[in-house]
Amino acid sequence: MTMRRAVKWLKFVVLTVVVLLPALALAGPRSGGSFSGRTGFRSGGGMSSPSRSYSGGGNHYGGGSHFFFLPGWGWGGGMGYGGSSLLGTLFVLAAVGVGAAMVMRAVRRSRSAGHGGGMAGLWGSPDDDEAAVVQGRAYLYKLQLALGRSARGVQDRLSDFASSGDTTSEAGLASLLQQSSLELLRNKDSIRYAAAEARGPMSLTNAETAMNGVSLGERSRFQVERVRVAEGRAVRSDAPAEEGKEALEMVVVTLVAATRTPLERFKPVASIDELSALLAELGGIAPTGLLGLEVIWTPADANDSMTETDVMTTYPELRSL
Repeated sequence: MTMRRAVKWLKFVVLTVVVLLPALALAGPRSGGSFSGRTGFRSGGGMSSPSRSYSGGGNHYGGGSHFFFLPGWGWGGGMGYGGSSLLGTLFVLAAVGVGAAMVMRAVRRSRSAGHGGGMAGLWGSPDDDEAAVVQGRAYLYKLQLALGRSARGVQDRLSDFASSGDTTSEAGLASLLQQSSLELLRNKDSIRYAAAEARGPMSLTNAETAMNGVSLGERSRFQVERVRVAEGRAVRSDAPAEEGKEALEMVVVTLVAATRTPLERFKPVASIDELSALLAELGGIAPTGLLGLEVIWTPADANDSMTETDVMTTYPELRSL
């Protein structure tokens, strides 16, 4: 290709982009809505798992797990400095070795959990190891769905959830997630496209930062946010609604949840049955396990438009079910 032809081709590409950009900017939905909360992050990750205490009953060791050894006194006073002194010393040395091994094991668990967990897991089981790792960690899940025209009523119901729901408490966010998941389950036969993404484990700070980034990215896909409810405050846009140029064929709903424990069923979905199981698991998250929630939908205006082509262009990550 000669330099002259290359210049002509570059001019053509630039002209094409300049002409198409305004059209692309006007394509897709203009309106959207959302509600969210981050209560679990403010409270330090929700309710922490109770740590074991060894200060109760007759085995009182003070505030933690300490080992007291009295060399030469044996175990209970029956072994003195006579013929049993050697045996008593061996017992003491064995106990010291066992205690040191247990201390090192607890320290390794604390380091792997990313925080100073003390000696709470000293006598723990494998299940306790898993619980210790969860403390101070977060998991981020994003589920995005495109529903057909038969589910157009989901827009109004999500707007109602935003208006009446409580976004200032973990219990309120869990209730909103349950209501949203149930609404989508009721309209599962209308779901045409889906995408599921999971991240974690990560620190609480990184999880909140990532969640905010996902939220901003999704909300930037439409021009007018008709309703935004966050942290108990509602903001509504009075911008005039514009009638879409095309038909309202699709509605896109995005759920973003940050949790303290991983979700076993959350994985890429290829069928309605897998999606139903995933939605049921999301809706069943307990308040103490939920760190934050974001629910976003578009379009929000009744006369706005979104075609299947718009969905494929604006949401290329969605896959057909």
